[in-house]
Amino acid sequence: MARAALAASFLTGALVGAAATWLLVDQPRGKRRAKKKAEAAAAPAPTSQAVRPHDPSQPPNVVLVIGCTLRHDMLTPYGGPPEASPFVSWMASEGALFANALSAAPWTKAASTALFSGYHPIQVGMTEPTARVNRRRLSEQVTTLAEYLKADGYETIGLTANPNTNTLFGFSQGFDHYEEPERLWTGNEVHKPPTARLVDRILPYVDDRPGDGPLFLQLMVVDAHEPIETTRKQTRPFRDQPKRIAPYLAMVRQLDDGLSHLYEKLGERGLDASNTVFFLVNDHGEGLKYPASHGHGHGNHVQPSTVRMPWVAMGAGIAKGHVIEGMASQVDLLPTVLGVVEASTDYAGPGRDWSAQLRGESDRTTRTFAIADTWFQRASRAGIYTESTACLHDYLDLAEELGETRLIPKTACYDRVADPLHREPILALDEPLMQQLFAWRTEMEAAYEAWPHHDDIRVTDDVEAQLEALGYVQDEGDLEDAPARAPRRKAR
Repeated sequence: MARAALAASFLTGALVGAAATWLLVDQPRGKRRAKKKAEAAAAPAPTSQAVRPHDPSQPPNVVLVIGCTLRHDMLTPYGGPPEASPFVSWMASEGALFANALSAAPWTKAASTALFSGYHPIQVGMTEPTARVNRRRLSEQVTTLAEYLKADGYETIGLTANPNTNTLFGFSQGFDHYEEPERLWTGNEVHKPPTARLVDRILPYVDDRPGDGPLFLQLMVVDAHEPIETTRKQTRPFRDQPKRIAPYLAMVRQLDDGLSHLYEKLGERGLDASNTVFFLVNDHGEGLKYPASHGHGHGNHVQPSTVRMPWVAMGAGIAKGHVIEGMASQVDLLPTVLGVVEASTDYAGPGRDWSAQLRGESDRTTRTFAIADTWFQRASRAGIYTESTACLHDYLDLAEELGETRLIPKTACYDRVADPLHREPILALDEPLMQQLFAWRTEMEAAYEAWPHHDDIRVTDDVEAQLEALGYVQDEGDLEDAPARAPRRKAR
């Protein structure tokens, strides 16, 4: 989408201590009321909700919200319906937006590795190169964004509603307090917490933080993740949308309402746009069978529906109404946040710092391409994106070997300007771009083999059930039928 169109679109929209847990299983109404009273009594009461004056000599607070499975083109500033995300539209009009950011991977654990470490997951041992469920744990040798900020004097509070980023998998590194789900899904029913409820859950810890340093607050929310249950009232604003899209948009709006709630409640505590930088990104998107060749979910494909990353920033020092062209990668988030707050850092990964762009010093990044890569159960795919072209490649065609129907060509390039959803590949491959992709993948596989900390862990029954409810566990029979694949293979 051109810069002017993007600008018009959003301008018109106007936790390491012990991991704490909570029970979020729905109950009959009477039980819910009794349970709510019991939880309220048991919940830590804030010692003070008084506004804390911000010390102007300190760096700004940082609030990072990750919308799990949040598809970029369903957000209003990126072309989604006006009713889908009015608060995100307001954020964009009051801040800055990256026009061409790309997730490093189309599923949560891998993408979160990129977000929180500034490295592609394959570089730090978080890729599973065999056709089995990924049980990798983020190594303590990896420095996370929370660790960098904590070392720079920040008080760090985190929350995740997705078990893929639990303490079990290493994602609580650097947090003074980290809140995560326990028995979030039970039996055959799934009841996910809306963002507003998660906000209310974490606010007492914001109030109770013991120090006077700046705050880093990180939330991963799951409104848009399957399974989705909506009411007629929630979907009414989207009745003109396809039936498979309307419930998803209703969850986007639920997330948007939660963001507004977060902003309001933090403002009551003295954390606002004058002293706080707010970031909204996703981990990855969702296929939604829109178009049909992208499939329904995520993980297996590197099409734009699953790897385009919304990235909006607003607050202290951020330019207003600013659209940033050029490519950006998920690995850029960590160095950019550190740059925004001018943190001391020894980060030396592949990510780039775009804090100058966020301040309005430029309206373009210098990155010419970004790459998304997935090793998810049966899939081994990668794609290279420029502003005008995207080229995708299957490194091992397991679907073909198993006699399954292919959804996309083995190797194809797409015109991103004329065909942003990749409905039809262009006839001629962009050979130089393909060679860049192959060279990158070879370099990453070498980095994977050289990484000394490939940590596999045993997953508890509870977390296994949660992961299964979200679709991250295949039947063992299916996995046994899939041939194992080695980390290194020929490019074509």
